[in-house]
Amino acid sequence: MFDQNDLRAAVDSGVLTRDQARRLEGFLEARSGGASAGDPETLRFLANFNDIFITTGLVLLVSGVLLLTGLMGFGSTGGGSPAFAAAVTLLPAAGVSWLLSEYFCTRRRLLLPSMALCAMFTLFIGLTATAITGQDRTSQLQSIFGIWNAAGSVGMIGAGAAAAAAIAYFLRFRLPFSLFILALSLASMAYAGISVFGDIGLVIGGGLSVIIGALTLALAISLDMTDPKRATRKADYAFWLHLAAAPQIIFGLRLVISGSGAGSQSYQEALILLVALIGFALLSLALNRRALIASSLLSYGLALQVLVSSSVDGPLQTTIVTLLLLGGAVVLLGSGWSTARRAVLSLFPRHGIYARLFPPEPA
Repeated sequence: MFDQNDLRAAVDSGVLTRDQARRLEGFLEARSGGASAGDPETLRFLANFNDIFITTGLVLLVSGVLLLTGLMGFGSTGGGSPAFAAAVTLLPAAGVSWLLSEYFCTRRRLLLPSMALCAMFTLFIGLTATAITGQDRTSQLQSIFGIWNAAGSVGMIGAGAAAAAAIAYFLRFRLPFSLFILALSLASMAYAGISVFGDIGLVIGGGLSVIIGALTLALAISLDMTDPKRATRKADYAFWLHLAAAPQIIFGLRLVISGSGAGSQSYQEALILLVALIGFALLSLALNRRALIASSLLSYGLALQVLVSSSVDGPLQTTIVTLLLLGGAVVLLGSGWSTARRAVLSLFPRHGIYARLFPPEPA
């Protein structure tokens, strides 16, 4: 039994070229009767419990560095510049995170520890930029408009710095997870900028969330189309972009349909949202990306709860029926994913661009 993850790791480490990996995969599939053991959404970042153990240690270590540098930074200012204290506190911790990544990401190739280090590195860089730029705008805090403008501009710069850090991390380590951080950072930058310097209604109304999510989803799909068999690292890049895109699209749709991201909905609004979510689920099946459905489970539950409450008495009974319906649907879909995919794919041609956009499901 072979695993496509083993082939990817061999290519990444230079043991095999991509051409050799493809030929070896074809040979092994032929020997096994064409049944590949690989899964397009295999989570490769957790090999064993040791990864969790090391990740816990790294978080504790960097937290210790952060407390040490914080003691030095805020102690050395003597009531002086908070921006200087923040830089002295956060930048050394970011540097330690980068240096540890050189070992755990480049040499050991441990993905879960690398993901934690990436998150800490980008967070510390973003917070440093936020602290420095925030101090320069203290004079604006004399009015509501000034506070709003300062918060938006500081948010843009902080998110932009985090995005730049994520780009640097990706270029150095090629860690797929860094694209998830990059996508969210760029989205946050856009939300902050449009809220202050553009049309805030586009943000509050959910339109911008749908647009940014759709653009992120389009980029993820374009990566998947270059790798229909999900045999290269591009599939991992696409996975994290799908994961960043789906919540923004779903949350934006909730805002557009009901005007509320988490509040109560009318029966008609819940029905419209549920229809939109079912369409999104069909797209997920066609794309062979469970992450899209998983990211929208909360919205499914909220819409179902509204619909169920109209025919069931009592909040407890409503919750029970909602959980049974939603849980049963997820279990059935997960168990019969391949069958459901084949049914959806029967609606599309099996050649040309459709074959690359919607990967075929083996019989």
